[in-house]
Amino acid sequence: MASKDGLRPRASGSIEAARRQRRISWTMALILAFIYFGYLFLIIFAPQAMAAFVGGNLTAGLLLGAGVIFAALILATYYVAQANRNDAGDARRS
Repeated sequence: MASKDGLRPRASGSIEAARRQRRISWTMALILAFIYFGYLFLIIFAPQAMAAFVGGNLTAGLLLGAGVIFAALILATYYVAQANRNDAGDARRS
C-alpha cells in the first residue's frame, strides 16, 4: 500500500518485533529439543537410573518425563507472554 507521495510506508517496529519473536521462538524450540533429547538419551543409555524408585511407586523416569512436560508448558507460557507484549507494543505504535 503506497502513501500519498507514492512511497511505501515504513514498518514502525513490526519487522524488528517479528525478528525478535522469531529469535525467541527458535531459542525456546532449541531449549525444549535439548531437554527432550536429553530425556531420550537417558532412557536409551541409562535405563537402570530411569527405573530407580524415588519414593513409593514413582520412578526417576516418570518424574523426569513430567519435568519435560512442565518445561514445555513454561516455555509456551513465556512465548505467549512475549508475543502478547510485542503485539501490545505494536498496537500502541500504530
